[in-house]
Amino acid sequence: MFSLTACGAAKISGETTTGSIVTPNSGSSMSNSGSYTESNRKKNGDIEVEKMISAKITVGNKVFPAKLYNKETTQALLSKLPMTVNMTELNGKEKYYHLSENLPAKSTETPAIINAGEIMCWSSNTLVLFYNTYSNSYGGYVKLGYIEDISGLKETLGKENVQVTFEVSN
Repeated sequence: MFSLTACGAAKISGETTTGSIVTPNSGSSMSNSGSYTESNRKKNGDIEVEKMISAKITVGNKVFPAKLYNKETTQALLSKLPMTVNMTELNGKEKYYHLSENLPAKSTETPAIINAGEIMCWSSNTLVLFYNTYSNSYGGYVKLGYIEDISGLKETLGKENVQVTFEVSN
């Protein structure tokens, strides 16, 4: 579940943040057990299909349902959720947050087009939420997922830095 919350310190089960520091809370309701890996793949003939992981991103009082890809980089991020972070504005296109440690990334890509609503990891340690679609020439991205309905995303994120909460949906 991803949840974005604007302004001030926030506490959700698992993480508390003030400024741009995220602190895990003891007694988190999230478990690193097999809940994300069990039954996440199914056979469709001879093609293995990955099950998407439901999440939500909350900014202020606006909740954006999201889908995350079931891959190693995403699994590493999921182990940190729920988390509330202060994301920094960049170039009228994206919000980003530098993670305290690198996420594993076996390969990266240079997407020709980045779409509004995409959630990516850049340079192994930067969580990026895009709110505008644009042509891209930068590499080092790992696609983590996307917001299902981007209606109001740009307006909700605004032009300044913003507090965002990421959570897994049950």
